[in-house]
Amino acid sequence: MPAGRRPLPLVQQLSRLGAVLAMVLIALNLACDSGGSSTSSGGASGGGGASKTDEGAGETSKAPVFGTGVVKGRILLEGDAPAPTKIKMQGDRFCTKHNMEHVAARYEVGANNGLPHVFVYVKKGIDAKYPAPKESVTLDQTGCMYSPHIFGLMVGQTLKIKNNDNTAHNVNALTKKNQKFNISQPQAGMVKDVTFSKQEVMVKFKCDVHGWMDAYCGVLTHPFFTVTDADGHFTLDKLPAGKYTIEVWHEMYGTRTAEIEVADGETKELDVTFKKRS
Repeated sequence: MPAGRRPLPLVQQLSRLGAVLAMVLIALNLACDSGGSSTSSGGASGGGGASKTDEGAGETSKAPVFGTGVVKGRILLEGDAPAPTKIKMQGDRFCTKHNMEHVAARYEVGANNGLPHVFVYVKKGIDAKYPAPKESVTLDQTGCMYSPHIFGLMVGQTLKIKNNDNTAHNVNALTKKNQKFNISQPQAGMVKDVTFSKQEVMVKFKCDVHGWMDAYCGVLTHPFFTVTDADGHFTLDKLPAGKYTIEVWHEMYGTRTAEIEVADGETKELDVTFKKRS
């Protein structure tokens, strides 16, 4: 001890020793807390995950809604069916060779005056948002005809356009709301994928090379649409309970609408009759 310096009283020495011990204990406690946080990182992550889940629960976007309601029926033509009009494929040897004397689809009438090739869809009453299906829809060019003649797909769903003929075709989309396109496919085996960004009923396709080739597509933001079969029958299923405006479209007879309400598990019948044009 340096000369002239008096030793501290015992009480003061004990007080300083206690302060040092307290600091050591605090340091040890902090180290333990740090180690515990690291060890329980899975629990902390789980807590963070719960927080993200809570945030997701607050999102306002409407999820797809499906129900058990069904609307089914027939689309009919009043009076006598028009005389079938056969398509004359001329000007292309390939088409002439494969000419199967097709009847123009707009003149076709099935059993008991049922109308095929009618597009049926929910025009109003669907509020939820539905994602586009991953499955594509195919528009074939086979035997110098588009197939199918009438079809539907959803906004954002892929339309696969194929040429199966050994002759040149093109697909000219006469859109009003969507971007127009005109795809040339001069050889068999050519394929082109396209999508539509807006709802549009109907989009007409035509081949500028062969004037008799045409097709029509309904582009919708929901999956509640169908096309009548050979005898005019249709079914719209998986509908949520609600009130709907159903529209039916035929390329020659125009459109008709009907109001209908369906409950969960209920099947409603809907028959629509077009008047024959004079």
